[in-house]
Amino acid sequence: MKIEEMLEKFRSQTATSIDALRFQTALYWAEKAATASDGSFQDVYMLGKCMYFCKQYHRASQLITQAHLHEKHLICKHLAAQSLYEAQMYSEALQLLKNDYIWNDTAVLTQKNHEMDSTFPSATQQQSVHSSMYLLRGKVHEAMDNRIPAIEDYKMALKIDVYCNEAFEMLVRHEMLTPEEENDLLEHLPFDEQCTSYDDEATLLRALYTDQVRKYCKPEERAPSSELAPLRKNLSIRVNHAQRMLNGCDYRGCYNMLQEIMKTDQNHQACLPIYVTCLVALKNSQSLFTLSHRLVDSEPDNATSWFAVGCYYYVIGRYEESRKYLHKATTLDRNLGAAWLMRGHAFAAENEHDQAMAAYFKASQLMRGSHLPMLYVGLEHGLMSNVRLANSFFNQANSLAPDDPFVLHELGAVAYQNSDYQLAEKCFLQAVDMVSRLRHTTSNNDCNDFPMDDTWEPLLNNLGHVSRKLKKYDQAIDFHQKALLVSPMRASTFAALGYVYALTLKYDQAIEYFQKALALKRDDTFSTTMLNSVLDAYLNEAPAFPGAPKDIPPPITNLADTSNSHLMVTPGVSKRHMASASAMEVSNMSMPDISEEDVIQMDTPGYYLDARADDSAMSGIGPLRTPSDALVTPVATSGSTGYGFRPGELGNRGHNRQATETIEEDTPDIIQRR
Repeated sequence: MKIEEMLEKFRSQTATSIDALRFQTALYWAEKAATASDGSFQDVYMLGKCMYFCKQYHRASQLITQAHLHEKHLICKHLAAQSLYEAQMYSEALQLLKNDYIWNDTAVLTQKNHEMDSTFPSATQQQSVHSSMYLLRGKVHEAMDNRIPAIEDYKMALKIDVYCNEAFEMLVRHEMLTPEEENDLLEHLPFDEQCTSYDDEATLLRALYTDQVRKYCKPEERAPSSELAPLRKNLSIRVNHAQRMLNGCDYRGCYNMLQEIMKTDQNHQACLPIYVTCLVALKNSQSLFTLSHRLVDSEPDNATSWFAVGCYYYVIGRYEESRKYLHKATTLDRNLGAAWLMRGHAFAAENEHDQAMAAYFKASQLMRGSHLPMLYVGLEHGLMSNVRLANSFFNQANSLAPDDPFVLHELGAVAYQNSDYQLAEKCFLQAVDMVSRLRHTTSNNDCNDFPMDDTWEPLLNNLGHVSRKLKKYDQAIDFHQKALLVSPMRASTFAALGYVYALTLKYDQAIEYFQKALALKRDDTFSTTMLNSVLDAYLNEAPAFPGAPKDIPPPITNLADTSNSHLMVTPGVSKRHMASASAMEVSNMSMPDISEEDVIQMDTPGYYLDARADDSAMSGIGPLRTPSDALVTPVATSGSTGYGFRPGELGNRGHNRQATETIEEDTPDIIQRR
């Protein structure tokens, strides 16, 4: 048997086994080929690839470096570095990749054609290999928490090869760039120079990348662009669409679209974090329970599986267990920003402000392009009465996501606390306008099918508070009535309506609404105090009986001593009137004398906060933003979330505050966090 024929047979068996995914068999025959060829470059490289496929990473890197092939051939350097990266030997991998100015492959390019085959890159393929080197070095930098060098390497990989989508995914999915930086990157990528295979190739590739970066946009711009019409059924494009719906708080539409995607591919890795965040936003604990169990059973080493478990425990209010499983998720994937956001929510739900902010700051390092971490840090500062710092973080969040109504709501809340009611009204009205536009741009174009959900009840109530402060009582009543339509069982809304009616001296309506508030929350100090005051004022002004004269004639009696008898027998005076007069003499005040400054718990008192025990972001998303569950100060991933969710964002969060008997400050209502 000739050596050449035997060697050719070994090589063909190796290639056939790789195509059949029999990597262990391929490794056996590749080893025989390397021995038969006396360690030729081609066979040693194929042997190293088979070791890599069999997850024998240390053997693969050692094989290449001992033969010094990494010094001669770029593809061998890439294989050795990739093996070290998979073995989590990041320093050694970076040592191989650090000198990019000597990344050439002259040894391969000068070989004769008969020494080469399809295993090795041709001269035209060197561009792709060079791009892969930058991509790998970016991954190594990111694994070592060197995110700035990682960003530069990912950008360079894209500029060398615009089809290197993995580099673009790392930048976008991990939110490593701000929106301005993403747009600048797209403008400077050489699409026209590298996309010349067919007409409109550059246009299509640019549209695909643009579809991934449009995370926050106007409701009418959420659908994929017309250039992507041939690919509208593609799952990745549909996931991007669902992400935009989640970031726009269209949780119901997002959920319906994700359900269709999950029926086609229930383990779609880009879809799962968004789906988890959407379930958190909808507080769908049953679906979260089922999903998390299935993921843990099928993919126990996937960080998203434990992220889903942590989100489930968060939704049902078991925050300690939630933090435990979210910690496991961040251990498996240190760059999972949505899990850090959710962990912050779990701390904040138990008033652990410092630890919550530590988790949010970690998320902000991982998610430079997301506004949710800054938003939630501002919320925690607001809860600790650091209004100036809160406003600073809210402005940073607004610069990143000016179209997010949650951010505008928080800016309005800070303005309200600073007594700048005109600015607060402007911010709240802008947020309402964004939410209203959302209702008219649902997937089925039926605004009645997507009513404003109870997430926005605090926004409407806060508009009512601001209108009352500005003496616009009719508008205040209108906003509170709309809040009742959104969430009909809020005692705080009934109390706010009763207060406005009391200020306008409409005691009948005020008494009715205060009684409704007390029916929902019997221990509400504010409603009890106001009801007593309104009743006293009402009894003082109301006639003793229908048709009673305004001027009561003096009593007629034949008794000699009448100094005190009129208290018992004076005709025309009812006992109710006497009791009212006596009470008012003691208190020496009436309802018309009460102003907003005279009532301690008037504006969103401790009652308003304590009544929201069921509040809970994706971004957040906010999530994943992730929007997480609720925004605060008004409140509760946008993530997400987040995120958010939103998650992307993964990411929505709730926040409970303890009620106190007296509140010295005006505190706006709390919105559900993402």
